[in-house]
Amino acid sequence: MENLVGQLAALCAAGFWAVATLLYHRAGHHFSPVQLNLVKGVIATPLLLLFAYFGGSALVAFDNTPGVLLLISGVIGITIGDSCYFAALRRLGPWYAMLLEYLAPPLAAALAWIALGDTLGPWQLIGSTVTLMGVLTVVIEKPNGERQRLSLSGVLFGISAAACQAVGLVMSFHALQSFEVSAANAALLRLFAGTAALSIMIIAWRPRLLPETLHAFRKVSVLPLLLAVIFGTFLAIWLQQQAIARINPGLAQTLLATAPLFMLPIAWWQQQTPSLRSISGAIIALAGIGLLFLTPS
Repeated sequence: MENLVGQLAALCAAGFWAVATLLYHRAGHHFSPVQLNLVKGVIATPLLLLFAYFGGSALVAFDNTPGVLLLISGVIGITIGDSCYFAALRRLGPWYAMLLEYLAPPLAAALAWIALGDTLGPWQLIGSTVTLMGVLTVVIEKPNGERQRLSLSGVLFGISAAACQAVGLVMSFHALQSFEVSAANAALLRLFAGTAALSIMIIAWRPRLLPETLHAFRKVSVLPLLLAVIFGTFLAIWLQQQAIARINPGLAQTLLATAPLFMLPIAWWQQQTPSLRSISGAIIALAGIGLLFLTPS
């Protein structure tokens, strides 16, 4: 049952992240990647704090190794990783930025194997491979068939984001295996650390970015940005912590990487007909997910 809950949580997080990515892409025209990362952290941290408090989760002290690991994973995954992801999103657009995120599952699995001695079983490995093959088939071609010249800096930012995400995920997994903490509190610790570190860096190196961010915030449509933060940061991070507390990091990252599958119905709703290639990829990915769900951990 724990395995099933973890898998469902990862898939739900992927769905929320797909919607949030499209909304963040719109907001990215008004903010720099660092500014967008700061705005989402400032909005989402109080939301997670209230959620943890009213949800009955006692706020925990973090004067121990697992707690410190959660804080460091927040700095790596959120301060650095999310800033790199937003930079890739701005340069490449949502489809190609997500494409580079599929470096994260094999990286997470390799890191978990090296650092934690954790491995995927044969059927889990097959299911993960099939899922990633299907998702890659979807994202290689946009639903409307548009092509674009890829930015080298965007590709490098996307690779960096995937690496940071993998490292942060494995560190969180290790902490949650040895630390009694709710998913809400774990998400709060990571987000607080990531936002605090980003704020300190801005104040130290570019303090004028703070008033510039406030000025830009007044120009943007607040509702789409707020929805992006709620879906992509508040809910997605909480669900991600639910997943990695229950299943292998490589498996969790594979399911989290299915976000583009959720973008297909959105594209259809926007009257962009997905190609046969995209539909075939979605079917392949769903077959891989089926293997993962039918395989005991």
